[in-house]
Amino acid sequence: MSELIKTSAIVLSKINFGDTSKIVHFFTEDYGKMSAILKGARLPKSKTGTVLDVFNYVQLILYKKETRNIQLISQVDLIKHFHRINEDLEKTKYASAVIELLHNLTVENEPYQKLFKGSVRILDLLNSDSGNPKLLFVKYLIFFIKEIGYEISMDVCHLCHKKLTGEETVSFSLEKGFLCSSCRKESITFFDFSKELFNFFICLNSKINNVRYEDDDLNKIVFFLERYLMYHLHEFKGLRSLKSY
Repeated sequence: MSELIKTSAIVLSKINFGDTSKIVHFFTEDYGKMSAILKGARLPKSKTGTVLDVFNYVQLILYKKETRNIQLISQVDLIKHFHRINEDLEKTKYASAVIELLHNLTVENEPYQKLFKGSVRILDLLNSDSGNPKLLFVKYLIFFIKEIGYEISMDVCHLCHKKLTGEETVSFSLEKGFLCSSCRKESITFFDFSKELFNFFICLNSKINNVRYEDDDLNKIVFFLERYLMYHLHEFKGLRSLKSY
């Protein structure tokens, strides 16, 4: 038996189905990632129009049945259309990367309420001119990794347990984690952090916003985080959105 539910959602993607319908993939506040069909969405008299465009923040009323993979939409209303994102190639690139992460690396029908709020927040920030889009995305990517259960610990060396204060060069081992300057000589590492880059990474993990950095620092952090995700999630092959724009 179907249950009539109401939830907020971000539109991840949509495809045409049959002659008149659309199947839409959503990241919802209360039920996580799910797919649903809107019958008649492509009819000339349909009022949905651009409501189901990718990036849109919407409110859904749908008939949800546990044994059904594709739910049935009863009503969809627009909460917010992030129109400035589509007007700027750089913003589109990083907003697309956010959608790609949610689409590919979250589990179907598993709620991530904090991640949902953070994802609406990053789209809102990208839509408003409130900072460098790349910096906003890197901070979101760190947050995303934490919320899906792969938070990176950077407090102590994972071999000798010495506290990492940001006063030395450190390295990262995919098997062990962060290693101090002494222990890194005894292990196979894949990424070296200069003192400056490590301190920048610490700031990115904090609520500090006024931090000095070079664009290349952000590129290095994105490279590091992508490889970290690839190691832990073998189905992840990198963010295509960052290479498509």
